[in-house]
Amino acid sequence: MKINGNGRAEPLTKEEFGKVLRELTGKYRAIFALCWYTAERPGAILQLTVSDVYDDPVSRKARRTLVIPARKRKDKRTREVPCSKHLASELRLYDAPREGWLFPTNSHSGHLTYGTYYWLLMKTFERLGMIGYSPYSTRRGALTHLLREGQSTRRIQEISGHVSLASLQPYLESSEEERRKTAELL
Repeated sequence: MKINGNGRAEPLTKEEFGKVLRELTGKYRAIFALCWYTAERPGAILQLTVSDVYDDPVSRKARRTLVIPARKRKDKRTREVPCSKHLASELRLYDAPREGWLFPTNSHSGHLTYGTYYWLLMKTFERLGMIGYSPYSTRRGALTHLLREGQSTRRIQEISGHVSLASLQPYLESSEEERRKTAELL
C-alpha cells in the first residue's frame, strides 16, 4: 500500500474505477479512462496529441488503434493499443482540441502536467475515502483485472507494452483469498 508517497499504489478494482470515473469530468475523466483502458502510465497519456487518439476530433471518432509514441513512454518503445468500445465511448464524451496536445494547459502553452493531474486525482480519492491509491492505480488495477479475468500473463504483457514478464510482475496483484485458494490446491 502506498503511504506518504512510499510503497506501491493499491490497484483499483473495476468497480472502484467506475466509482472514481463518475466523479471526474472533462479532460480529467478522459485521462483517467485512457489510463485504465490502455493500461498506460499517466505521464505518457498526458503527452498524447489529438492525432495519436482521434481519426477525426471534430466528430470525436477515436482511432481503432491508439498510438502511444516511443518518445512519450518510459521504455522508449511505441505502443499500439486497440481502442475498446468502452474507451471509444469515453473519448466521444471528451471535447478534444482540434489539433496539438490532447490535454493542453488552460493557457495552451503545453500539455497538462503530471503534478496537476496527480493533485486532482488524489483529492478525488480522498473525497471518496480511498486510501493508498495514486495515478498508477489505474495501470496496476487494469492489469490485475485482466489477470483475474483469466488472461495469460503473456497476453497481458502484450497489451501493456512491458518488455518482459519480469517487468510486468510488479503490476499484478493477488488477493489474500486468491493466495489461500492457491495454497489449498497443494
